Amino acid sequence: MEIELEIEGVTDRAIADAIRKRVRRLQRQLGRRDDVRVKVAPSETRGTWDLGIQEPSGWHLISLSDPVDRLPDVIDRTLRERLVRPSSNVGP
Repeated sequence: MEIELEIEGVTDRAIADAIRKRVRRLQRQLGRRDDVRVKVAPSETRGTWDLGIQEPSGWHLISLSDPVDRLPDVIDRTLRERLVRPSSNVGP
């Protein structure tokens, strides 16, 4: 499985790199065959973020109200909840 990641609006390079690192680690751990596109961008609502996940079933948009420094953790957790199959043994 390949996760194509696009990050917009995260100006802190360390945070953007942490998001990329988490997504790469998750990609290696997942036992899925489907490719997934993930897009993180500032929402039109001030202080929130949009997390778009495109799977074969379509686009799913999730609004995140966490501060930018929490995005690596929140995105990792959200992607695991959405993409990990129940029967897989994927650790944190």
